[in-house]
Amino acid sequence: MPLKLIDRRLMKLDEHSKRVGLALKLALEELVCKPNGGDGCTKLFVNNPGRLRDLLLEFYEGSAESVKFLVKEMYIIPLFILAEEKSYGREDSLAELFIKNPEAFKKEIRSLLEKIRS
Repeated sequence: MPLKLIDRRLMKLDEHSKRVGLALKLALEELVCKPNGGDGCTKLFVNNPGRLRDLLLEFYEGSAESVKFLVKEMYIIPLFILAEEKSYGREDSLAELFIKNPEAFKKEIRSLLEKIRS
């Protein structure tokens, strides 16, 4: 997928995640992702989910349930909406995959990202 197309889709996902929880999104960007991950949370979510997982687990003091909830509400559900695809309950299994196997998660997210109209 061309880089410009990915960037436009990432921007859409980033905008949508801000609507879900602007204050939380901004706090995570400033306190967690940018200073410790070197990039925004949305880019880490798509390009380096393992790094984002590690940062969030540290921030939430090891609470995988908190991290799964956050990732599901701020990114996974909006991604299904933007891709215009029914989730059929897959958001929970993707949140679990985010925690247990970030590389497999990355492949799943990429396929959803490709379905977003630019």
